[in-house]
Amino acid sequence: MDQTGARQKGITDGLKKRGLRMTLPRRVIIDILAAADTYLSAEDIYLELHADHPGIGLATVYRTLVLFHKLGIVTKLEVGEGKARFELMDTEHHHLLVCEQCHKVVKYSDFTTREKDGFAELERIVEQTYNFRIDRHMVQYYGLCPECLANEKA
Repeated sequence: MDQTGARQKGITDGLKKRGLRMTLPRRVIIDILAAADTYLSAEDIYLELHADHPGIGLATVYRTLVLFHKLGIVTKLEVGEGKARFELMDTEHHHLLVCEQCHKVVKYSDFTTREKDGFAELERIVEQTYNFRIDRHMVQYYGLCPECLANEKA
């Protein structure tokens, strides 16, 4: 079984444990999120699926994403553009660069040894200071992307 198939099976099993079914809209939304290399809005997902599945409406996409977020299947990201974006929870660990002007989101995971060591040390300090076990973290840097920087200088 490939990674996508294993991911889908894990999500299907998780839904069954909660007494929920893997419906066609749920499967299609998971497939779209699994294939994406960035966070997607409900509108992005709807536009992606509409040609092949015109019976799945935007409201169904919204409801499914809300359910998936509540169940911990997707991560929700809001970057100030008035809409939420989503990605599957079990993607590779990454940090985000968010452009405050065009709202472009860049994921990066090619961490240097220095970055890895720095975050490990910071987590140790926070755990000790607050007697808190950290299981995961999310880092978002906000600023301007290269295109917006170029436009600003022009």
